[in-house]
Amino acid sequence: MYKIFLRLFFLLFITILIIIFYLSSFGIKTNKFNNIIKSEISKLDNRFSIDLNDIFIKLNIKERSFSLNAKNINLYLSNKKQKIANVDLLLSFKSIFEKNNKINKIIINSEENEIIELLKFVRAYKINVPVLYLENSLTKGKIIYDITVENNLKKSDKILVTGKIIDSELNIFRKKKFKNINFEFKYKNQSLNINNLNFVHDGINFKSNNIYMNTKENLTYIKGDFKNVINTDLVKNFSNIEIDKYISEKILLPSNSFFDITLNNKLKVINYEIKNKIKLDNMSFKLKNDIINNYIKDYENKITLKDGEINLVLSNKNNIEIDLISNLIIGKNTNTQKFSLKYAKKKNIKEYKVKIDLTENEIVINEIDFKKNKNDELQLDLVLISKNNIFEIKNLKIYNSKDKFLFKNLKFDNYFKIKDFKVIEANYENKKDLVNDISIKKVKNKIYIKSNNLDLSSIIEKSLKNTSKTNFLDIFQNLNSTIDINVKNLSIDNDYKLKNLSGKSLIKNNKIFKTNIEGNFNIENKFTYTIENLNGKKVTTIFSDIAEPFVKNFKFIKGFEGGKLDYTSTEIKDHFSKSELRIYNFKLKDMPALTKLLSLASLQGIADLATGEGIRFNEFDMFFENNKNLITINEIYALGPAISILMEGYVEKNKLVSLRGTLVPATTINKHIAKIPLVGNILVGKKIGEGVFGVSFKIKGTPENLDTRVNPIKTLTPRFITRTLDKIKKSN
Repeated sequence: MYKIFLRLFFLLFITILIIIFYLSSFGIKTNKFNNIIKSEISKLDNRFSIDLNDIFIKLNIKERSFSLNAKNINLYLSNKKQKIANVDLLLSFKSIFEKNNKINKIIINSEENEIIELLKFVRAYKINVPVLYLENSLTKGKIIYDITVENNLKKSDKILVTGKIIDSELNIFRKKKFKNINFEFKYKNQSLNINNLNFVHDGINFKSNNIYMNTKENLTYIKGDFKNVINTDLVKNFSNIEIDKYISEKILLPSNSFFDITLNNKLKVINYEIKNKIKLDNMSFKLKNDIINNYIKDYENKITLKDGEINLVLSNKNNIEIDLISNLIIGKNTNTQKFSLKYAKKKNIKEYKVKIDLTENEIVINEIDFKKNKNDELQLDLVLISKNNIFEIKNLKIYNSKDKFLFKNLKFDNYFKIKDFKVIEANYENKKDLVNDISIKKVKNKIYIKSNNLDLSSIIEKSLKNTSKTNFLDIFQNLNSTIDINVKNLSIDNDYKLKNLSGKSLIKNNKIFKTNIEGNFNIENKFTYTIENLNGKKVTTIFSDIAEPFVKNFKFIKGFEGGKLDYTSTEIKDHFSKSELRIYNFKLKDMPALTKLLSLASLQGIADLATGEGIRFNEFDMFFENNKNLITINEIYALGPAISILMEGYVEKNKLVSLRGTLVPATTINKHIAKIPLVGNILVGKKIGEGVFGVSFKIKGTPENLDTRVNPIKTLTPRFITRTLDKIKKSN
């Protein structure tokens, strides 16, 4: 009896399992619920309608419900068809027994449909997701989706939508196309998750693991990530920068991005942050810059970044942060050096922090006679701030173990004119291995210049050879200040130093208004430099008890010795001045052009002096006008015991030299003057020398290739005689 009961129990149990399996898998076909399903679908939105075929009653154990299941049906929304693979309407066991036929849940599994039709379907539920923009931008694409709707149909947070997009295409503003878009999605509780996103833009593959969207209080929040490569075309499209002007090859840089964006209900961005990490393998820039070429001799307009990384952050109101760390190659060098750049832009303030290792480069700064050889260590640290077209170097330090250059709070405008500064310091060895130290500090409207040792020989040499007048103060925007100068040792050439050079200068509107500077070579020999503004004219005077360091730098003069220098220049207007230069009691050992004149004139004895012991002059006068790049020499007159010279002409900067004049030996002068009644006897006496009167000459050509032509003369010009008489009278 027990066994029979047990067998019946197992038979019943198996029968129940078979029934449950059958009801769960196949169900019972019926058309009793067709009207119920249509009614429930209509409750979602009266624009919905549905075509039903056979309906099966199935058992859903998981949901503890009966399922009204229909397959291969068509769902219509405003006459737009959606192909549905499966629909399940779940009725609880309780509702069946109570005969109220209340549906607890609707499950819709679609077939592959056009994505645009789904967007219309989603908007019909008033789901607050920015799908309208997508609807207008999508041009093609398929979608498969599953929709689950809870019983409380008035609440959109009871809706779950999952699915995937297949081979869609997005056209933003009809300009930027995104093709082959594929991803999986899930929408629930006003949140949308997009997973495994892939698409192609401008031939570049983009991938994303996850993009999350959430709508709350009329705001939409979007977060996500992207992986892709960056090339020049992509940078041009999104930044409007013609980057291909600077990068020759098509670069491919791996990039990982993370973004966080907030939109309002009109799809306007109100908050965003984009973080991007870019790998730099080997990227070369063509960057033509004459300033860099002047100082870095092997620059050659090329910079290469290698084995580096860029961290980029973009945020609200166009705030930007860039952190670049890379190996750097400048020019055609093969060895790398360290380079880092930090850039931050907040509102209208930009900050740059740069560190460069310049060890591998040859650096030449001719303005201060500085040179760093290749492979000698040199580091550069810069902190620069920009605001409203005003740039400020907060700190610039260029240094190694023996050299140091420091700039602090140096402000300049977008034309690179200096507006203000606080500290400029330098301590370095120049090309002559001389140690230079200088400190320039600005306190309010006063500038203090101090130095223990300063070599300006190269600067003085260049300024003496430069025929055009340039104003160093033009580097300032509008300088109005007093300058206090105190230099203990100032080298003006290889042999001469000025000691205890001190004085003051008054600057008004970028021009020297008044200057008084004094120094000494030794106890007996002094130096003074003054500038005065008198009746609207600027008068510059230089007096030096030793003329040699200021004269011997000229190429056409060699072996200059002794002499005192007296120089006066009156500036009549901008770029035009009249000047007088006088040098007393000096000797020339070699003056190539003069030597040629003497030898061609058969004045062999004097020629021997010119290349041997030297020719002595009692006085040299030069009267000239300077107008931009042209010096007009009204007169040069030199008088000495051996010879006298009178000449005139002009010098055009770096182009042409044109001089003409007369050269006469002293014996000829005495002979000619002696013939003048009474005056000759008084000045010369009755002794008459022998030989020709002298030579006339012309010197013309470029500064590097002067051509000299001479002709012997028997008669001196009245002008020469008059000038000679004037000089002789003064000397007596």
